[in-house]
Amino acid sequence: MKWTILAGLIAITLMPLGVFAQTPTPVAPVPNPCPRLTAGGTIHNPPALYSSNGVLNVRFSYQQTTDLVGRLLHCFMTDTGIEEPTLHVNPGDTLNITVTNNTPPQPFGETYNPPNCGDSTIQFPPGTPTNPNPNGILSTGASVNIHYHGTNVTPACGGDNVTRTLINPGNANTFQYSFTFPTDEPPGLYWYHPHVHGLAERDLLGGATGALVVDGIQNVQPAVAGHAQRLIVIRDQPQVQLLPEGPGNCGSNVPFQDISVNYVPIDSNATFNAAGKFKSITFTPAILNMMAGETQFWRVVNSAADTILDLQVLYDGVPQTLQIVGIDAVPVNSQEGPQPGQLIPVTRFRLPVASRVEFLVQAPASTVQVARLVTNNINTGPQGDCDPTRPILNIQLTGDDTEAMDQSVGAFTALSTSQQRFGGATSLALTTTRTFQFSEIQPSQFFITQVSAGQPRLVFDNNNPPAVVTTQGSIEHWNIQNVAQENHEFHMHQIHFKVLSQDNFEANGAQQAPAIDGQFLDMIEVPFWTGKNNVPIPQVELLMDFRGMDIGTFVYHCHILSHEDLGMMATIQVNAQ
Repeated sequence: MKWTILAGLIAITLMPLGVFAQTPTPVAPVPNPCPRLTAGGTIHNPPALYSSNGVLNVRFSYQQTTDLVGRLLHCFMTDTGIEEPTLHVNPGDTLNITVTNNTPPQPFGETYNPPNCGDSTIQFPPGTPTNPNPNGILSTGASVNIHYHGTNVTPACGGDNVTRTLINPGNANTFQYSFTFPTDEPPGLYWYHPHVHGLAERDLLGGATGALVVDGIQNVQPAVAGHAQRLIVIRDQPQVQLLPEGPGNCGSNVPFQDISVNYVPIDSNATFNAAGKFKSITFTPAILNMMAGETQFWRVVNSAADTILDLQVLYDGVPQTLQIVGIDAVPVNSQEGPQPGQLIPVTRFRLPVASRVEFLVQAPASTVQVARLVTNNINTGPQGDCDPTRPILNIQLTGDDTEAMDQSVGAFTALSTSQQRFGGATSLALTTTRTFQFSEIQPSQFFITQVSAGQPRLVFDNNNPPAVVTTQGSIEHWNIQNVAQENHEFHMHQIHFKVLSQDNFEANGAQQAPAIDGQFLDMIEVPFWTGKNNVPIPQVELLMDFRGMDIGTFVYHCHILSHEDLGMMATIQVNAQ
């Protein structure tokens, strides 16, 4: 295939297997990259870039630095100095992203056997061994690529391809992404982040994540039309105090990771008694402005590496009703039934790592003393991480909401039913049923295994053969079970799935996630198993829709990235009909 990119950019040809006939113009490093804010600050919507005439062109310099306490930072900086802008496109648009990896070279990790999409040359530090497979591509400790999370686009080279695309340091290895969104892509909140196996957790803890919005949600769900919107990007980062974390289901204790919201840090500050025993912990929330009496449209992405969230808005401790508009970039109840679909009222929402939720929230009355967005304690299991109760932001009433209104949702023009990407999936005949299990060999081997096919447990390797082979157009029933003693989170690239049921959660001391049954997601949490033979294994049942632009090879995995980096990922190959 061949694209000619106009407006002063060079013409390139995308050759078979992603080999480019001409290298894109490199993106120079930007001074003072990866800026961070101070605790207790006011959050602002990230800067935004919008497509024009069906195309969005972006040039990224991938960079590395450290913050004031020595934590490693990574970021995608535009050539104009914008950090991780929100990318706005419309269904059917083309996204062109040029990436130059300007991080320092580091020793290599593993070889990606051919065929590959990325670099064929690498800058090595002195003394580094040469490539043991000169026909392959080496990942390094500085490799990067980009996953366009939740998008239902092609996994071919130059598209949303993570298993065969490496961008290594050096101008010679500048890479060009170019792909088109489906014309029926649901409007909503997607996001982008690095996805090199073995480096994903480090890179996301470093902050290299941004939001991606497919516009037009007001014509699928008119309830949001004209409202001020808030783009809320929650990330995590290593604890500032570097203390041992509390246990799973820790309540109020030292978290596995600290978090931030729109780069305002919410660092933990623990105190201990004279005997060195944990005493208490405090957090300083960020600030968000609202005008009295207004309703805002909040678009929240959990772009953390490891941290599960359980969101509530509390006014003087009283949970507020949130009207759920969209989950994982699909407006709720929009794919089936009468339109517009009904909003889903909840007083809390479980937000797994990598998931997104979009909802309407009403400002507090002037008499409210403390208005706060919080995340509640997560029971992650006996071997799970400490994800404690902690504040995220305080709502502050203001007389001026210009910033939020400047990025308000557009006006309703006409009801659209053309974004029903997954419409009709429920009524189609199943092609097969499969069962998968999350399992572990502590401390360093993590697996997702298709047990219904009798497959052995394997940690992920980019050169493994596909664990699943299916055909475009298939509709499959997948059961995802968890036999580990900590929570895991299932993510499928390239497609969405319909949640059919959440089974055996309560028997294992967990609660079913609200609002997600019957909805189309790309992320779902499966809680821990007690390990007792008389207790049924927790599982979710999913309807997998392979009718999209999904011909090729891609992955499914646990999106707690400390688990994915240790092997809890596998490959699927979708063949043409």
